[in-house]
Amino acid sequence: MQNIKIGKRGVMSQKANKILKQKFLNAGITTCEVCGSTEWLTFAHREKRRNMNTIEELSDINNVLLLCIYHHQEIEFDKNKTEKLFNRLRHE
Repeated sequence: MQNIKIGKRGVMSQKANKILKQKFLNAGITTCEVCGSTEWLTFAHREKRRNMNTIEELSDINNVLLLCIYHHQEIEFDKNKTEKLFNRLRHE
């Protein structure tokens, strides 16, 4: 088995994901926030992860949604849809 190395951002993402999992569990959010699915859940960030430079930014629950892969893909490349969904689900 090959030993795969990940970069600094990859390590940061892994750490942030662990933090996010706990935050979402503590908040009682364990299903897709749009449809309630429990399958193929992913974290959808308001901003592209490549633009975030700290674990704190990556793990800010106000800027992350728990979505099924279908709904994540639906907003992934549409900034307007992304903002509408965040405004509806994260009343900041």
